[in-house]
Amino acid sequence: MPPETYKVAEARARFSELLKRASAGEEIIIANGAIPLARLAPIAEPGVREAAPLAYLALPDDLFDAEDSEQAAIDAGDLNDSLGIWRGKAGKESGKKEEQE
Repeated sequence: MPPETYKVAEARARFSELLKRASAGEEIIIANGAIPLARLAPIAEPGVREAAPLAYLALPDDLFDAEDSEQAAIDAGDLNDSLGIWRGKAGKESGKKEEQE
């Protein structure tokens, strides 16, 4: 059964009745002319979500094995611009090249 549609003025006048019907499981649309604006519907009971242990997630074994040159430079204190944002390769040479330019 499609939901009943009420215009705003009629819904305002019959709001208590519409609210009771919605809480009983009925879906009601409130429209401005032919344009639907809102839907009154019952609130669904919250479902129970179980947390999945990490062992059940299929993460690759080598996820964190790759060398991250940006993080290595940050860890070494080799940030080479005025904002402290690392740009370039890790190592002392990258900072010297930018200073010369």
